[in-house]
Amino acid sequence: MAAVQNTHKHLPSSRLRPPRRRAAVLLLAAVLLAAGMAACKSKTTPLPSGKKADAGIQKTFERGPITCKIELDRSEITIADRFSLTISVTIDEAYEVELPPAGEKLAGFGIVDYHTTPPELVENKKKKIIRSYLLEPFLSGEYTIPAMTVRFWKSGEKKKEAHTLKTEDIPIKVTSLLPATLKDMKIHDIQPPVTLPRSMALWVWAGGIAGGLLLLGVFCFYLYQRRRNAIHINAELYLPPHEIAYAALERLVSKNLIEKGEIKLFYQEISDTLRRYIENRFNIHAPEQTTEEFLEGLKSDTRLSAKHQGLLKNFLTHCDLVKFAEHTPSTQDIQNTFDSCKLFIEETKQVETVAKQANSEKAQL
Repeated sequence: MAAVQNTHKHLPSSRLRPPRRRAAVLLLAAVLLAAGMAACKSKTTPLPSGKKADAGIQKTFERGPITCKIELDRSEITIADRFSLTISVTIDEAYEVELPPAGEKLAGFGIVDYHTTPPELVENKKKKIIRSYLLEPFLSGEYTIPAMTVRFWKSGEKKKEAHTLKTEDIPIKVTSLLPATLKDMKIHDIQPPVTLPRSMALWVWAGGIAGGLLLLGVFCFYLYQRRRNAIHINAELYLPPHEIAYAALERLVSKNLIEKGEIKLFYQEISDTLRRYIENRFNIHAPEQTTEEFLEGLKSDTRLSAKHQGLLKNFLTHCDLVKFAEHTPSTQDIQNTFDSCKLFIEETKQVETVAKQANSEKAQL
C-alpha cells in the first residue's frame, strides 16, 4: 500500500478518487468477493447419506532389500469408467530390478496408456521405480488383477540368478450401466393437437417475423454443424477405427436411452455403430445394406473368421427383431447386445500401435 500511495503523490490531484468513492469501491469489492466464495461453497455436493467415497486398494509386499506397493484408485467401477493401476518398487541402490512386462491386455482390461519412470534415488541409499497403467474394462463382471512377479539381483551378478518377489491377486468389480429392471419403463403417448388461434393480422406478422428468425437460426446452425462435422471428420482420420467405435459407444451410454424407454433408438444406434466400424476397419460397405444382403456378401469374404461372422449374424438378427418385429428385449438381452458389440470390436481391432509401444518399452528396460 505504501508503494501505491507514493505513486499517487506524483499524480495530479484531479485524478485522485475522493475518500468516499474509494471506500464505496472497496465495500463493493468485498461484497463481490464474499458472493464468489459463497458460490464456490455451494458447488460442493456432499456424498449421499450412508455412502462412502471409494478409497481404492493398496497392497504392500516385501522381501529382503525390495518393497513393492500395488495401488488401484478404485475398487469398483462401471463398464464406462477407466481406472489407474500403479506399481511402485523401492530397492537398495546396489541392486538391479526388472518390472513385469507390459502387454496389450491385463486380466481382461485394455491398456489405454502406461508410463514407467526412470530410477529415482530416495532416502537410506535406495532407489524407486514407478509404473502407472490407465485401464478400461471390456465387459461387466468380477475380475482379478493377477499376481505380478518382480525380479531383482545384485549389481555385478548374473541376471539368470535373480531373485523374485511375487504379489497376490487383487479382485475388482465392473458393474453394468443398465437398470436392474425395465418393467417401469413406459413410452408416453404424444400430446393431443392444440387448437390454433383465430387468424389475425398481428399474429400473421408476428408469425412471419418469428418464422424468418427461426429459418435464419436454422441456417446458421446448419453452417455451424457442417463446419463442426468437417473438423470432427478430419480429426477422426487420424484415429484407428476401434477408437472411433469406442467413442461412439461412450456417447451412446451417456444418452441414457434405456432409462428413458427409447429401446428401439438404442438398438438403432448400436447397430449403426458396429456397421460403421466394419466399414472403416475392413473396407466392407455395410451401413446402407440390409442385414440379409450384408450377411450374404460375407459368405465369400475371408477378412472375417467364421467365429466373428457368427457373432455378427446373431447381433444383427437380434437388433432387427427389436427394430422391426416389435420384440421387447429383457435387461440381460440388452446387456448381452452391448457386450457382444464391444467384444467384436475388441477382437477384430488393429493392434500394431499398441504392440510397437510395448516392444519399445520392453527394449528400454
